[in-house]
Amino acid sequence: MKTWHMIVDVSKCVGCYNCMLACKDEHVGNAWLPYTDEQSLHGDKWINPVRVERGSVPFTEVAFVTKTCMHCDDVPCAKKCPDAIKKREDGIVLIDQVRARGNKNLVDACPYGHIHWNEELQTAQKCTMCAHLLDEGWEEPRCVQACPLRALSVVYCDDIEFDQMVEKQKLKPLTDGSNRPRVLYKNLYKINKCFVAGALAYMDGDIETAATEAKVKLSMNGIPLLSTYVDFLGEFKLDKLPKNSGTYTLECFMEGCKTIEQEVTIEEDSINLGCLMFEKA
Repeated sequence: MKTWHMIVDVSKCVGCYNCMLACKDEHVGNAWLPYTDEQSLHGDKWINPVRVERGSVPFTEVAFVTKTCMHCDDVPCAKKCPDAIKKREDGIVLIDQVRARGNKNLVDACPYGHIHWNEELQTAQKCTMCAHLLDEGWEEPRCVQACPLRALSVVYCDDIEFDQMVEKQKLKPLTDGSNRPRVLYKNLYKINKCFVAGALAYMDGDIETAATEAKVKLSMNGIPLLSTYVDFLGEFKLDKLPKNSGTYTLECFMEGCKTIEQEVTIEEDSINLGCLMFEKA
């Protein structure tokens, strides 16, 4: 049986918020019953790109992780409020809008924080994956349609085919995956891993010059892990390092210069080493 899945590519999202605006455009002032009542104009964000910053000036990187209802297969909100939550055969999770009236407990039933309370209507609401449009033959919900860089996409296929996509594209859940979410992420390292960045230079007479031919290598306990060449500014970045992963050895090489060796300890955040200076051999 074919079911719906959503893929979020963190590396493509630039925080334009078109997805959120398209969701508002579709649902504010429109009651698509029995799927959902109308969304409140302010406050509630059924889909929300959240800004995450890594590093420190001048080596910083900003990414946006788009959060929404995960349409879990092991539905945590249904366990707490079984009469008010419906899991469709196509994988989409909906809230019964009759039983949601006055039931504020539904808000706390979502571990992702994506069931919202509409104070004006006194009802619980969330993303429906635009099920009212999909049921009419649309190929994708409004948020996906509005994404200019295709950071969002949906797939309608059987689970075996999707499992192959998960393996090929290295898709991951936002948290531990215990609820078996149908919203999976690509390039999550941009928000949950660390990098080591810096620059390399040397003195050419009295002039500090970028070491554009240098190479850097990162190892741990003598085992090489990552290596790269600097860019045209002499800058480098070694990425995808797990948080709190310990102490690494950074080595920097350039012909005619002494090797630079420095220990780097990765804790909760990325590290900026600043400008490291080569000395002539």
